Amino acid sequence: MSTDPQPIATLNRILVVKLADLGDAILATPAIGALRAAYPHAKIDVLTTPNGALAFRLCPALDRIIEIDKHAFDDPRGMIHPANAVRMARFIAKFRLARYDAIVLLQHLTTSFGARKYHWLCRAIGAPLRAGLDNGQGTFLTHRAVDYGFGVKSVYDYNLDVVAQLGVPTDEARPLIVIPEDAEHSARRLLDEHGVSGSYVVIHPSVGGYSSARNWPVERFAQIAHLIGSNSQCKVVLVGADDAIDAAQTICASSTVISLVGETSFAELGAVVSHAQLVIGSDSSITHLAAAAATPTIAIFGPSNHNAWKPYGSVVLGENITNLPNSSAFVVRSDIPCSPCFYSGYALGRREGCLLRTCLDRVSVDRVTQIALQILDRNRSLENVTIPQPH
Repeated sequence: MSTDPQPIATLNRILVVKLADLGDAILATPAIGALRAAYPHAKIDVLTTPNGALAFRLCPALDRIIEIDKHAFDDPRGMIHPANAVRMARFIAKFRLARYDAIVLLQHLTTSFGARKYHWLCRAIGAPLRAGLDNGQGTFLTHRAVDYGFGVKSVYDYNLDVVAQLGVPTDEARPLIVIPEDAEHSARRLLDEHGVSGSYVVIHPSVGGYSSARNWPVERFAQIAHLIGSNSQCKVVLVGADDAIDAAQTICASSTVISLVGETSFAELGAVVSHAQLVIGSDSSITHLAAAAATPTIAIFGPSNHNAWKPYGSVVLGENITNLPNSSAFVVRSDIPCSPCFYSGYALGRREGCLLRTCLDRVSVDRVTQIALQILDRNRSLENVTIPQPH
C-alpha cells in the first residue's frame, strides 16, 4: 500500500498567508508550487506585503496576490487604530465572500501577540481547514506541523511541512520563480548599455532596512570587487534597490565596476542575477533569488540564523573548509559559538546583533575571494567539457 500523502479532494479555494519580505516570499515558492501540483484546478491566492508581492508576481502557481501593510498590524495599538480597523474589516468581508476551503499559514508563531493576531485572522476568514506551524500556540489550527524552533529546519522545509499536512507531496518541490520575457529583454538591453556583453559576477552590497546587522562591511565588498575583477575574466556588476546607492558609490570609488543599483525592477534584477556566473551578497533577498534561479551563490551570514534562512539548496561552509562540496550555493560564516543570536530557538533574539559584530568581522576578504575564484574556475571547467556526440 502506498504511504504517499493523498491530497484532500474538496480543496477548490486556498489562501496562503505569508506576510513576507522578498527573501521569505522566495522561500515560500517551493510550498506554493507543491500546492499547485497537488491541486491543479484550485484557485490559490496569497495574502502578503507589498514587498512580498514583488517576488510572488514571479510565481506562476498563484492566481491572485492580495497586498496588506503588515506593519500597520504589528502591535495592538495599530490593530485598534480606527483607519486600520476599518481597512481590516473591509479585507475580512472580501475574504469571507471568497469562501476559502483552506488557509495555509506560512508563519512562525513567534510572539504571543502574533499568535493571537493570526488566530483572529484565520477565524475571521472562516475557512474550515487551517494548516500551519505549531510551537504550542497553534491550537486554532486544524492541521499542524511541529515547529521545532528556528534553524532546526530551514524555512522552506518548514513551509513544506505545513502543506504536507493537507496531503501535498513535497519530494519534488523546488523554488518556483519565472522571469517574464519582457524583463529578460529589458535586462539584456540594460547590460548592453553598460558594456556588459560577456561573463559577469553580481555583487549585492546591502540587505535592506530590516536588521542592518546582517550586512558584511561595504569596504570588504569593494575589495572583493577589485580582486575578482583582477583575477578573473568576469566584469563585476553591482545590483540593488535605492538603499544600496551609498554602498555602490563607495565601491565604485575604489574599483572598476558597473553599477545597476536603482536601475532595475525586481523582475529585471531576477534576469540579471539568473545569467550571472556568480552572485555574492549577505543574508538578503538577492542571494535567495540567485539560489532559486540555480545561479552559483555565496551568501555571507553573521548574526542571523543560517540554518533557518540559508538560500535554497545551499551548503554551509565552516571556517576550516577549503575544498568546495558539490553544490552551487554556499553560506559563508564564522563558527563562533554566540552566532547566530538573531532568530534562535523560539525567540527573535538580537535583531541588530551585538556592537562588535565579531561573527561578520571574522569572515575575511581572502576567504570569500578564494571561494569565489574556485566557483568561477569550476564554471569555466564545466563550460569547456566536450560532450561526445553519438556516431
